[in-house]
Amino acid sequence: MKHARMIQWVPFLLAILVGFGGCTSSKGLSHDVLQEEVQQEESRFVANTAATGAPSRLSAPRLGLYLKPTGFVNREFEWNGRDRDTVLAWSKRIPLGTGGQSTGFLTLSSLKGHTLSELRASATRYGIDWVLIFDGAAAVDRYNNYKAGWLYWTILGAYLADGTHSDALCLLKATLWDVKTGTRLFEEQAEAQTKAVGPAALIDDSKEIERAKTTAMNTLLERLTGRFAALVGRGSE
Repeated sequence: MKHARMIQWVPFLLAILVGFGGCTSSKGLSHDVLQEEVQQEESRFVANTAATGAPSRLSAPRLGLYLKPTGFVNREFEWNGRDRDTVLAWSKRIPLGTGGQSTGFLTLSSLKGHTLSELRASATRYGIDWVLIFDGAAAVDRYNNYKAGWLYWTILGAYLADGTHSDALCLLKATLWDVKTGTRLFEEQAEAQTKAVGPAALIDDSKEIERAKTTAMNTLLERLTGRFAALVGRGSE
């Protein structure tokens, strides 16, 4: 009986080893593909929303924040608590003029739908003048090098040989909207790519995506600081 069970496991183990040892080549990472995904989602998000009149030139605006949900589309990542903490802490430090302030995140529970119109309606209820929307997309390219073909034929090799590559690319975009008029005040974006090499059983694609997202976010927030300083400076003239 015990011998029979072992025989039943043989095809399963062989499938795992073949999967580890198979020669997979790099498919590459495309900035253009991620850019198109973000643009398509933005087109859906702002559909039927038109700017009405000139935006207010506020020297002390109330700023709201919004992380556009990514879990229900093929973006390869979701915003987490660390992302929220990073953005919120940054928003408290940016120049918004005397009396200007960040009011924090608009809650999903306050929205009837995930569109710019609904977001503006919610922001209006909370007395917010500007809303900064974050969006993004990521991709991972996982492939094997020559060591995989030689050493992944054993389970031990899959845990010890650095035969697998995991390259991640993340593109993040932030857009500032005037709540009253629906005018796009500015937009900024940043991207980052990370690379890791290790054993197939230990390489985690999600960790590489997270690393790329963190790097891209840091770059994006730095650029946004300059854009806010320029915008608020013009408004106070």
